[in-house]
Amino acid sequence: MRLSTFFKFARPAYLFSYKTGFCTVCGHHSLFVLNDTLATIRNHAICVRCGSVSRHRHVAKCIVDYFSCRGIRKLGGFGEHPELRVFNSVSFGPIVKAMGCHPGIVCSEYFDDVKPGDRKNGILCEDFENLSFGDASFDLVISEDVFEHLKDFRRGFAEVYRVLKKGGAHIFCVPFHFGTKTQPLFEFRNGSAIPLGPIEYHGDFVRGRIPTYTHFGCDLVEILFGMGYEATLSLASYEDELKYGAFNCCTITAKKP
Repeated sequence: MRLSTFFKFARPAYLFSYKTGFCTVCGHHSLFVLNDTLATIRNHAICVRCGSVSRHRHVAKCIVDYFSCRGIRKLGGFGEHPELRVFNSVSFGPIVKAMGCHPGIVCSEYFDDVKPGDRKNGILCEDFENLSFGDASFDLVISEDVFEHLKDFRRGFAEVYRVLKKGGAHIFCVPFHFGTKTQPLFEFRNGSAIPLGPIEYHGDFVRGRIPTYTHFGCDLVEILFGMGYEATLSLASYEDELKYGAFNCCTITAKKP
């Protein structure tokens, strides 16, 4: 990200509030500029080099930690391991750019008007509730703030489990609601989604804004274990904040045994 571009969109009140550290996405020492309130810091603390935010860097750290036993030391290292196959549920962004374009890396978006497995403007369309891939296709599946927008998140996790190879992992983040259990925000009757309260919308680069169907809580790891995964929840530590600018982040690594 060019500094001029960043300053164009930065909020003046936070313009000169920043941290320093090592960006696990682009692999450089950098400045992480706070561009919003501390309550939303997982979605900012922007790296001035690559544009990554806190949650990107924490997901990247968890990916590298998981694959370090395979010789991966940085996101770009997947290009040196053609035997590893990766599915990333976005087609652009800091992590996509850092991992690079390689035959073993598949990126996609979700389009309402496109069948999973087809393309729109050259971009593959995939739906986590109905993935087009064959069984045991990938060593790694990456998603960020996606599963709260699925109508049936359990079906989504089951589909990921199906396409993962043994020993593969779904490394992902969702907005986490600590102190509560997972709560549905809609009730489904005769194929219709009935909101149980005011609809919560999140911004989406492709579709503008999209409804949230689930608030995930402290039982998510237990739910994943019940579906066959070996799941661990990683909270950004004080060291992660100091070294990597990963603030208020929670990432789950769900392994297929």
